[in-house]
Amino acid sequence: MHKSMESNWSAYVWWYGKRYYSFIGDGESAYGTVAGAPLKRGYAFAQYAKYVRPGYQRVALTKSSKASPLEVTAYSGDGKVTLVILNRSTSAVNNAIIQAPQNVSRAEYVATSQNAGAASQPVGVNGNQVTVNVGARSISTVVLTL
Repeated sequence: MHKSMESNWSAYVWWYGKRYYSFIGDGESAYGTVAGAPLKRGYAFAQYAKYVRPGYQRVALTKSSKASPLEVTAYSGDGKVTLVILNRSTSAVNNAIIQAPQNVSRAEYVATSQNAGAASQPVGVNGNQVTVNVGARSISTVVLTL
């Protein structure tokens, strides 16, 4: 999904919503899913589906070399800038600084990892800078209200 967004693709994604190999568990005991419970794939996909809303536009961003190994895409709409951050590395990136185009009035940070499913995380806001800790092997979303 991340590579598709980086490439400016627009696509309809079809997948069984409720199935042991999809977004929501179907209760198949052989695969250990709970009927109706979101799976990690569902939480990861929600980083795009829940926070990047219809009508938002993908926007270019400048990523510092210090941001390695993070992969980031950004979207704007409704007075907000939404960043989806992917960390494929086995190491966390602490105190990652996001420089917004103007002062941020509010920031929300939600992360999905092996240990957390779309869990709210602390975020520091100082004018037009936002500071977050990005967990290892995680996908997260930062929503900046400008």
